[in-house]
Amino acid sequence: MFRSALLVFVASLLAACASGPVKRVFPPEARVQEIQLRDGRATIQLRVQSFSTVPSEVQAYALTLEFAGAEAARLEGRATTTVLPQAAETLAIDTTLDAAALERANAALANGTALRYRLHGTITVEPNGRDYPIDYSSALSRAPGLDGVLR
Repeated sequence: MFRSALLVFVASLLAACASGPVKRVFPPEARVQEIQLRDGRATIQLRVQSFSTVPSEVQAYALTLEFAGAEAARLEGRATTTVLPQAAETLAIDTTLDAAALERANAALANGTALRYRLHGTITVEPNGRDYPIDYSSALSRAPGLDGVLR
């Protein structure tokens, strides 16, 4: 009796392990990690964070970057960046900032003040190909020792 109960218990444990880890896909988070200003152009390092338990592939993004409530740039494009489970990757996006936004960014660099921003729009991510809404607000500050860089 004990032996058969033990065999049933071990068999049920093996059956539970056979299915592998649970695969869960959660919405990603996106934020500006860095803005580098050079000759009136900007390179934006967009950090995409995955909270999923499976690898995700960023396929496209359609985002609006705002400084102090005014549109600074539209970030739209296709990407094929893989983000490992519960990890983050960055996308380098070259863009031109609106003249007023460029002035605000340069003022923040010159004065050593924070530059408040908002990033909103959508990111398309596989494995399910869904568009996930993004709405993130924060601030960037001058990076010490790096000319024209806000982090």
